[in-house]
Amino acid sequence: MAELFVGFYWTLPVNWAGFRSLPFDLEAATAVSKTIRYQRERVRRYVAGGHGELVDEIAFMDVRPDRATEIVETELKRRVSKYAGRAILLYVAFNEHHRWRHNPYLRAAAESIGIELLALSPEPIDLDGRSFDPIAHFTKWRSRDEEEKARLRYEATDGLRQAMQQIPAKRGRWAEIASVLNAKDIRSIQGNVWTAEGVRKLATRMVPP
Repeated sequence: MAELFVGFYWTLPVNWAGFRSLPFDLEAATAVSKTIRYQRERVRRYVAGGHGELVDEIAFMDVRPDRATEIVETELKRRVSKYAGRAILLYVAFNEHHRWRHNPYLRAAAESIGIELLALSPEPIDLDGRSFDPIAHFTKWRSRDEEEKARLRYEATDGLRQAMQQIPAKRGRWAEIASVLNAKDIRSIQGNVWTAEGVRKLATRMVPP
């Protein structure tokens, strides 16, 4: 009897790029995330190589931009529990190299559900007509991520400092500053819109120039 597989493809949000949610529809998810697209193709090609049948696929985005979280268990219980004891959860183990995208919660979640895990190596494949190496991709992405975060920090703190000089201490000051920064399309350090509380917290941490 052929093995049954459920493909599991996951990624992290990128706040500075405005990438904070993933479409539920798999085709739409692969259209906005190359990482998801790579994982889908890697899994599909493995299964098509005579290993069994792919019965379901899950695209998932975690809630933190820098690490995996326990929330994966909630998603897997909702989507995968019906396959417990019948199918194998197939995923790409990026953490084989430099612990990229290490997800210790995935194994714990699978064990709690009672579904077997099978990890595929993150080997390069042809994707969109070109060779795609996920580890090289993550290495390049980390460099850009650090640059963009540094830019966000500078723009956020510089914008906040200027706004604080223009708006004196008074009731409702933080909310007014947040409105000014948002109107200028200056994002917070996390790449989000400003709130009064966010302004207050950063202002108390900033060292005077």
